[in-house]
Amino acid sequence: MATLQIRPATLADVPGITAVHCSTTTIWRDPVTRAAVPYAQLDLFGRWRNGGPWMSVEMAAVHVAALLQAGQCVLVATWAGEVIGEAEYVFTGEPEPYAGLHLSILYVHAAWQGRGVGQALLEAGVNLARERGLPALTTQPDDDARGFYARHGFGLWRMQHELQLEAIISPPAPALTPVTSPAQLPEPGMALRIGRYQCGPQGWEVLWPSLELPGWSDLHRSVWWGNLESGPVVLGLCQQLTDSTQADAYVWVAPGASLVPALRALQAFAGAQGFQAVDVVLATEDLPEARQHFQLGFQTQVELWRRQL
Repeated sequence: MATLQIRPATLADVPGITAVHCSTTTIWRDPVTRAAVPYAQLDLFGRWRNGGPWMSVEMAAVHVAALLQAGQCVLVATWAGEVIGEAEYVFTGEPEPYAGLHLSILYVHAAWQGRGVGQALLEAGVNLARERGLPALTTQPDDDARGFYARHGFGLWRMQHELQLEAIISPPAPALTPVTSPAQLPEPGMALRIGRYQCGPQGWEVLWPSLELPGWSDLHRSVWWGNLESGPVVLGLCQQLTDSTQADAYVWVAPGASLVPALRALQAFAGAQGFQAVDVVLATEDLPEARQHFQLGFQTQVELWRRQL
């Protein structure tokens, strides 16, 4: 008799993972016109724009391989050998209060939703975190998934605010050293404190994408490291996909360190690179100090949720 099984994924599971993620898409959109088009007419970039690297076997294979090579955890749920769900867990390697295991994606095939598959994938992550001695699970839930996470012990951990900062030409950017390789990771005592949409390793992946995809991998990216008045810093800029005059910012510093020097450095580096503005994501607790020194245009909010173990 068939039973639900949760196990680590392999590259042989990639076609099933793609089928899971595509199962809920009823209309495929052209990435530019947003008109409805058949899946077969979309190139890899177009499929990616409809839901990420999971939307084609070719991209999903690169994505899953990169996660496994980095020592991250990809789990699949199977029934009678068929992949019916997938979850990706990221070991952040960051210090408190950011330490934990981050659930970056949990997806269940449309035909299997509401039958306990998501819960099984989630509890497998809880067991994994406990085995590693990690204090919590974190995630960034979609609006329609918040009820699911609330029922399973998650609650709002921190509110992140996406704000826009004007780039400047003068004063010049501080003397930081360019980072030339993704192997030059931020130090263990540093956390992603500006640009935290999910967790630190995922911010690093934006700056050093594993997916060689025209339209995505050819965006202008720059990374620097060194010391500011607040201490060691790793600072990155990535050109925005839909507006080449703007960049997204990612900054790693020590927990509790002032973000003002890093925000000033972002303004200067963005201006030196020809950007007009830079988008920064800041936690609620960092807003009062930042607003004392900068004019920040509000854009949106992002919720990060946490389950204490």
